[in-house]
Amino acid sequence: MQDMKSDIQNLKTDMQDMKSDMQNLKTDMQDMKSDIQNLKTDMQDVKSDIRKLNVRVDNLESQLKQTERNLRKEIHKECSLVLDEVERVHTILDKHKADKTMHPAWL
Repeated sequence: MQDMKSDIQNLKTDMQDMKSDMQNLKTDMQDMKSDIQNLKTDMQDVKSDIRKLNVRVDNLESQLKQTERNLRKEIHKECSLVLDEVERVHTILDKHKADKTMHPAWL
């Protein structure tokens, strides 16, 4: 009979330990749920940041393309101006060269 009482007491102690373990598991599970929720929030923040960065990169790419177009136009314009000036100088030189009365150095 004494052994049975002891066994029952041991069972009660084991049950209490198991209840305590279960409570600890529940607490751990709740902590994990909270951590997962925080991770989800962080992921949403990261996604939002990535979207914002994508918009900024798109804007920068657009600005870069526009700047490139503008620079190409300016380079083309400058080249045209230089060629026009070269042509003007050649015309002047050709006139001087053709006019034998202007200067004897052209002979």
